[in-house]
Amino acid sequence: MNSIPELSDEFFRIARERYSDDAFWLGEDEAAVRRQFSTANDYFRTGRAWAETAEGCRLAGFFNPEQRINDEAVAYFGFWENSGDTDAVLNAQRDLFARFERWAAEQGAERIYGPINFNTYGPYRLRLADEQGGMPGPVFAGEPYNPLSYGEQLQALGYDIHYRYYTRINNNLPALALQMEKPLAQALQQLQGEFIVSRLDGDTWMNNLPELYPLIDRMFRQNFAYSPISEAQFVAACGEPFARKLCPQSSVLVRHKSGAIAGFFLCYPDYSPLQVAGSLMKAADISYAKHAALLPEPRLALAKTGAIHPDYRQAGLFTLMSMQLTCWAAPHYQRVAAALVREDNPSLRYAHNGEEVRVYGLFTKQLARAAAQEG
Repeated sequence: MNSIPELSDEFFRIARERYSDDAFWLGEDEAAVRRQFSTANDYFRTGRAWAETAEGCRLAGFFNPEQRINDEAVAYFGFWENSGDTDAVLNAQRDLFARFERWAAEQGAERIYGPINFNTYGPYRLRLADEQGGMPGPVFAGEPYNPLSYGEQLQALGYDIHYRYYTRINNNLPALALQMEKPLAQALQQLQGEFIVSRLDGDTWMNNLPELYPLIDRMFRQNFAYSPISEAQFVAACGEPFARKLCPQSSVLVRHKSGAIAGFFLCYPDYSPLQVAGSLMKAADISYAKHAALLPEPRLALAKTGAIHPDYRQAGLFTLMSMQLTCWAAPHYQRVAAALVREDNPSLRYAHNGEEVRVYGLFTKQLARAAAQEG
């Protein structure tokens, strides 16, 4: 087990101070974060972490010697916050990032990516100005949320955007579903007898976890920055608390006629109205059965994770699942979002006619060889 940094009370106070007057911040589950930085997280069987605070700022770093991207050893930074954009804080932040970069170089990293909290199974990316130049309105659960100044601060520290990601929100889901009805019927007819399409609820997800663990590794292993995780980590990230948030009305499961899982598309209600300042309900406590009916209209369906088994990627299943999710969601939601899609992903076409477009970035920085030699 690698050494694990101990998080100070100051680590959490900095975030609370930054968002103390922000009605849209969904809060931070201190107990859950402390568990991540503990022996309960088997990330530390091979991975290493670093965490420090300075005057009004905090930062964590992660290095897994088994993780390489484009044949480079990489480190991640995450859990980054500062309490304000004063000169004193920004100067302290510059020193804090420099200390992290020295640590990363000492571990053997050649490049840094972030923000990524441990790995891409956890929260990652930074929210940037949207296409209208601002960042208004509430955040949905799992969406990056931060002051707009953070992107400029990273660039001032020598970081560049490696990828952009987009969330496209359509504000008239019933009308979109009407457009999908005919092509969906045609697609289902074409695939009849080869694939079986059904709704996916939390119990079905949990009953299939043993099959899903190796399957998800196959589905996502080509994704950027993907790193395999242990079955225990998978259950912690995608087990019961994850499953009970699923929308059983609109999530989609596709099986091949052989019975094998061919694909799935997960949909969640946007629970953020129940989590905003004043309530700060913990994400781990939310369930569809208890809380979906409490959500005010207009309700937003989050189409967040779609995946196809490599053996069936030429069968048109992603388009089929997108249309099916839309039609199943329409009676229960008024809006739909294709959430957090990378700029070069063909699935960005889903909800392509969305009226609202949110933008996010994943940043990178090459570590100078001299830094590694100094370490």
